[in-house]
Amino acid sequence: MAPRIRRFTLPELARGYRGDLGDDYIELLHFRDFDAPLAADGARLEECRFSSVQIESVRNARLIQCELEQAGAPALQAAGVFLNDVRVNHSRFGSADFAEAQLDGVVFENCKFGWLNLRGATVRDVLFRNCQFEEIDLGGRIQRLGFADSRAGQINCHGAQLREVDLQGLDFADVEGVDGLRGAQISSLQLGLLGEAMASHLGIKLGS
Repeated sequence: MAPRIRRFTLPELARGYRGDLGDDYIELLHFRDFDAPLAADGARLEECRFSSVQIESVRNARLIQCELEQAGAPALQAAGVFLNDVRVNHSRFGSADFAEAQLDGVVFENCKFGWLNLRGATVRDVLFRNCQFEEIDLGGRIQRLGFADSRAGQINCHGAQLREVDLQGLDFADVEGVDGLRGAQISSLQLGLLGEAMASHLGIKLGS
């Protein structure tokens, strides 16, 4: 059930400049220490690193064997993006919209999200380690998703299609759409926390 994460090591990278992000194909560049937000909509980026930058939009882009460290944005626009073998570390996003995106072999570590939107996304072999969320929308097709030492205020599972999803490492306060949890693994403690929501969904009245 654990996500299958493939290891990779980036080679030596040249310095990347803002103008490089206007190209359709970008490889072997390190983008760092930009004051203004960056955008790479529709671009293909291979073996690149982003560090200490604000990323505004990567809609319909393809990121393959890339690293993001100390990246962030008030609102990341990433609808339709394709992430393959990507690592995101020590980053913060007010919201991260991955609607209709594809995430395969992605690790988020030490990251904070206000709202993470995976509605309509195809997610496979993704791990969140030591991450915090205000809300996660899991309404996509999700296989082998795992959490470790992570916390969420609310999980929205309406319309979720889950396979081999392990939520045991996610401390959450509330779940919307408990029927969408089919295919997830939870702990006995989490089951107790979900009791009231499940009873309400099944029309069961709880006595005092």
